[in-house]
Amino acid sequence: MKPLLLCLLLLSFPGWAQGPAGYDPAGSPGPAVTVEVSRTHCLVRFVETVAGNGRSHVGSRWAFEHSRFNTPEARRWLRRYRALDHEPAFERAGYPAGRVGASGSTAPGYLAASADARDLPDLLRRTGGLLPNEVLMSLDSVYRYFEPAFDTLAWQPHAAGLVRAQTAYAQFLAERQLMREFGQLRIFYGSVWPDALPYRVLLNPQLTPGIGFSNKASVSGNVVLLNCSPDSRDFISGSTVMFHEMCHSLSVQQRLGLQQQLEGWYLNSASPNRRYAYNLMEEALATAAGEWMHACQTGHPPIGKWYEDEYIDRYAKALYPLVASYTRRGQAIDSAFVARAIRSFDTAFPQAATDYGNLFRNALYWTDAEDADHAAQPFRDRFNSTIYIVASPITHSTQALAAAISGEQLPVILVTQRHAATLEYLRQHLPALHGFRLRPEHSFMLSTTGPNGPVILVNVHDLTQLTVAAQVLEKQGHMNLKQPLVLLK
Repeated sequence: MKPLLLCLLLLSFPGWAQGPAGYDPAGSPGPAVTVEVSRTHCLVRFVETVAGNGRSHVGSRWAFEHSRFNTPEARRWLRRYRALDHEPAFERAGYPAGRVGASGSTAPGYLAASADARDLPDLLRRTGGLLPNEVLMSLDSVYRYFEPAFDTLAWQPHAAGLVRAQTAYAQFLAERQLMREFGQLRIFYGSVWPDALPYRVLLNPQLTPGIGFSNKASVSGNVVLLNCSPDSRDFISGSTVMFHEMCHSLSVQQRLGLQQQLEGWYLNSASPNRRYAYNLMEEALATAAGEWMHACQTGHPPIGKWYEDEYIDRYAKALYPLVASYTRRGQAIDSAFVARAIRSFDTAFPQAATDYGNLFRNALYWTDAEDADHAAQPFRDRFNSTIYIVASPITHSTQALAAAISGEQLPVILVTQRHAATLEYLRQHLPALHGFRLRPEHSFMLSTTGPNGPVILVNVHDLTQLTVAAQVLEKQGHMNLKQPLVLLK
């Protein structure tokens, strides 16, 4: 009961969460920051990169794959690494499921330990108890195997340059007093992040020449993972990426009560786009806030594209004046901000609720096909999904059914066998299908919406027709609610 009591006290008295009595976050120098280089950490990141981890930069992976170290034996070691449960995840009770703070893993602790470790034996000592010893010993074996490749490709050519970049980057941050500006974003986010908890910027060598500071930075706890070219001095661009990622950490540490309020402010809106505006809020806010940090250095936000995804780019630009205004006033995000954000989203994307490009970004592929991943592939080839789940079978799958009617994802239901029984099951359980007469002997695609949101149902007698259905959706671009049924040939 004591941890719960402490949590309630912090929520009841937000000032306690921010600092001691008399603490003024607006007048503080902002959170502390260090810029570090660690050989052991770089080795851990190198293995993570060549194994294909999404947080790592593809250029470094390319360098390994085109080196003499890319052997059949090395690929077997990489498969062994990928099979290890080395970042077990957990859910945090009470946090909104759609927010980044709803889940966590052992990764922040492990990465911080790797930054502190003098060598691999020291890493083992520091991570004892964090993961099972069997996993820790397997990781140690993998790191030792790839150490020669790491030294040859990444460390020996770039260690001296990284140390020079470390000094120059730390000096840049101190001279510009950028953490004071970032402290203002902490107020805007309503986050619990004390000044004494430092952000640790860990530089990692970027092996692709001419890239400069990579846009593949990430954050894990208070560790900022920044891939860089050791010779680059484009610190303004590098810091914009860095602060974007640090804003995600502020979002994770946003007060629980505020996270719950934010979800309610968005999802209780009357806008048909409320869920899409909420789901894209995280990335759009971090983008707008990162570009505000850019403007603090140059006097104006950059011209051109801020984010590759059109929705996030335009949403972030629409939010930017709001973010800048709230941050300058020292005001936390509130219901008025959310209302204006949703109106801005509605104006920018009037067809978001029927646009397949938007709907497919969070998809549930629910199928009875023997190879579920193969059945979903034609749709994944044509529509980018930030999040997707492949579930099977269809009937008597309680968890998949709950996801399909939750409204949080686009159900893309692919029926390939037992057509009559399966379609009847779906018609009974999905409100969006109640009004349709589904003919099991036909191959068809039905794209409609209901009280829980849109649903796409594909009924085929030949698996090649799944590709035909995906092509039809791609050509349509948007749901046609006046003609929701298309017969497939």
